[in-house]
This record gives sequence, structure tokens and C-alpha cells, in this order.
Amino acid sequence: MSDRGLFYKEWKQNHVTFVLISAVLVFLNPLSIINTYFKYQSCLSTQNQYPDYECKYTVDFSDMGLILLHLAPAVILAVIQLGIDRSKGVLEYTLSLPYSRSQVFHAKFIIGASIIIGSQFFAYLLSELMIFLTHPGKVIYFHHYIAGMMIISLLAYSLLLGAGSLTGNVIAQLLTALSVSVLPYVIIVLLAVNAGIIFGESVIPEINFPWSAIVIYFLPIVYIHPAWLGYSKYILLIPAAMSILFYLIGLFCFIHHPNERRGYFFLWKKFERPIQILVIAIGILGCGAFGYYSVNSYFGYAFGMLIGAVIGFLISYFLIYKKTKLI
Repeated sequence: MSDRGLFYKEWKQNHVTFVLISAVLVFLNPLSIINTYFKYQSCLSTQNQYPDYECKYTVDFSDMGLILLHLAPAVILAVIQLGIDRSKGVLEYTLSLPYSRSQVFHAKFIIGASIIIGSQFFAYLLSELMIFLTHPGKVIYFHHYIAGMMIISLLAYSLLLGAGSLTGNVIAQLLTALSVSVLPYVIIVLLAVNAGIIFGESVIPEINFPWSAIVIYFLPIVYIHPAWLGYSKYILLIPAAMSILFYLIGLFCFIHHPNERRGYFFLWKKFERPIQILVIAIGILGCGAFGYYSVNSYFGYAFGMLIGAVIGFLISYFLIYKKTKLI
């Protein structure tokens, strides 16, 4: 367990940002309810002009924009705690203090997770009060949404914190987290498309099994869409499990990976070559498929693969091997 002095140091270091993030999370849902209520009142005030139009006061939490607004503070929090701290050299100072690496990581995680969960819990209480005072005709997905956003926000935070433990700068942290969120889907789609081009569309089996709808929920990026609200409540066990997994990955990498390579894409140099090969392969498959469907010929397919190899090499080389300028 981290020492109280370490908690105090982490808090004082970014306390203004922490307070602002907490305020955003606390008032986001109540303000959304108030905004809906004012729209209802505005509708009532103009109903005389449109007598056939029925005004309904419905509080619906299946809004993708509201979900994104909840996830943004979690992303910002993780970037500030690891990405920016490392780029500024603050993390080096913290690691020089008489605390173990696991204590430093736990202090950051506990503070971040407490801000996310605690703020959203207070938001839940305020939202219940707003609902009680304004008496909406219908409230849709309220409790499922509140519980889900706590878990999904923690998923986003754990993912970004884990990515920050792997990488040496902010851009690398964000790109790694985004890649982990979508990479399995991208690889499967590219392999299927290229197999269809080479062997014919008939070789691609139709995915039709009872649990196929659940598989998509193993991609973290899927949870920015409100479709999970209409699914079983037990689907939230998946992001909860992924949060624990990303936390453990982040803890392991933070303890065992070096910190002196800050500014480089990866802190562990052995990651560089395999990731570069993967980026080049994705470039080849993606541009090859684009070239084939653009001119509907294998010449376009081959030319697209050549261009994709060059693009993949250049992107991977300048991102992975070039050290960024430190803040």
C-alpha cells in the first residue's frame, strides 16, 4: 500500500485538474436532466402555436454524446498522470523518492479510480434528486447507464494507464490505447477481405453462432456506442474484467519497464520491431484491398500492397524509432 506522503504529493501535483475533472463528472448527468427539462418547458410554452404537437418530458440516457463526455475525463486523467508526467520528467523525480514502483503506480491508480467512481456516485445522487424534483414522464436506462458508465470510465482509465506504462510519450500512449481498442477487429476484417480477394468470397464462412453478438463487446471502443444499454446487464462483466486485465498489465509494465527511454514510443526496446512489422502488414493488407476494389484488378491489388508497405514502413519508422521532443 502506498504511503500517505505519496498520496499527498500526487494530489498536490495536479489537484486543480483533479477538482475540475471531478466537477465535470459530478454535474454532467444533472445538467443533462435540467437541459431536458428546460426543453420540455419550452415546448409547453409554444404549444399554443402547435396544438397538434404533444410535449413529452422523457429523460433518456442512451445518448452517445453523453457517454463520450463521461469518457473524456478518464482519458485526460490517465494522460496527465503518466504521459505528461513522464514527458516533463516529473515521473523521474517521483521514482527517485523512497517509494517502490508498485507504490507509485497504486497511488496514481487509486487517486484516479477514486475520482472517477466517487464523482459519478455523487452525480447519481444529484441525478436522483433532479428526477424527483422535475417528475419526468419516463426515465430510460437510468440505473443501467449509471452503473455502466462507472465501469466503462474505469475501463478507459485502466486502458490509458496501461498504455502509459508501456510508452514513453503522450502521443504513443494515446495511439497504443486506440490500437488496443480496435486492433483485433481491424486484423480480422483485413484478413477476411484479403482472403476473399485471393481465394474468392465463397471461402469466407458466415459468422452465425449464438454468442457472435457478444464477441464485439470484447473491443473497448465499442462501449462509446450506447448499444450496450439495450443488451443484457451482465454484458458489463466484460468491461469490468478488461479493466482488471489492463490494470494488471499496467502494473507489470510500470514495475519492470525502464523509465530512461522517455520520449521514445516504447519503453521496452524489444517491442519496436514486432510492432513495426505489424504496422507494415496492416498497411500492405489495407492498401492492397483498397487498390483492388478501386480498379477491380490484381494489378491494383499488387500496386496497393507496394504503396501500403512504403506507407507502413515510414509511419512505423518515424513514430516508433524517432524520439519525440520532450516538454
